[in-house]
Amino acid sequence: MSLKKSFNAYSKNPFMFVWASLMYIFMFIATLLACIGLVVIYFIAMSVFNQPVDPQSIPTMALGAVVVLLLVLLLNGLNAALAGAYHSAFWKEKTTLTTFYAYAIDKAPTMFAIQLLRELIWVLLAGPVIAIYVYFLSTVAYMDLLLGAYLLFITFIIHMLFTPAFLTAGAFGTDFYASLKHAFDFLRRRHIYFVGQYIVFSVVWLVNFVPFLQFATIFFAYPVVYTAMINMIEETVKIQKEED
Repeated sequence: MSLKKSFNAYSKNPFMFVWASLMYIFMFIATLLACIGLVVIYFIAMSVFNQPVDPQSIPTMALGAVVVLLLVLLLNGLNAALAGAYHSAFWKEKTTLTTFYAYAIDKAPTMFAIQLLRELIWVLLAGPVIAIYVYFLSTVAYMDLLLGAYLLFITFIIHMLFTPAFLTAGAFGTDFYASLKHAFDFLRRRHIYFVGQYIVFSVVWLVNFVPFLQFATIFFAYPVVYTAMINMIEETVKIQKEED
C-alpha cells in the first residue's frame, strides 16, 4: 500500500523526486571533493615546508582520521536531507538546494550518533565470533563460509532494524532518542510488513552499483522505494516533525 502511494506520488510529479536525487548527487560530489581538497592542502603545506610525507606518521594518520570522520559525518547529513526531500516531494513541497544543504548540516550529528550505535552493536555481535574464528576455527573446513554467512546475516538484520531510526530522523527531523523510540514503536507494529519492504529496498540499493542500470534506480526506483518506507512509518507512528 505504501509502495503504491509513493509510486502514485512520483507519477504525478516525478521532477520533485528527481530533483531530490540530483541535489544529493551534487552535494555528495561537492563533499567528496572538499575532503580530497583537505588532503591536497596538507600535501602542499608539507611540500612548502620541505617536510617528507610519511603515511605512517602521526600527523598524516591524524589528518586521515579527521577527513574520514568528517566525510562520514557529512554523508550522514546528506542521507537525512535526502529523506527529508523525498518526504517533502511526496507532499508536493519544494526543497531548494540551500535548504537541502542547511538541513544536511543540521541533522548530521543525529544521524552520525545513530550510525555509531548501529556499528557498536555490530561489533558486539560480530567481534567475539570473529575472534573465535581467528584463534580457534580458522583451519576448520568451511568455517570461513559460515563466518561470512553469519556476518552477512547480522549486517542485514542490524541495518534493517536501524533504518526506521535513520528515516525518522531524516524525514521528520526527530532527535536521537525520539528517532530510536519511534523506530522501536514502528517495528513493534509493522515488523512483518517492513521486512518485505526492506528486502525490496536492499535489492534496489544494490542495483545502484550496476553501471547504466543505476540511472533507472537512482532517479526512479530508489525514490519510490525510499519514500514508501517513509510513508509506512508516517502512517504507523504519530510523529511531530522537527521535534528537536
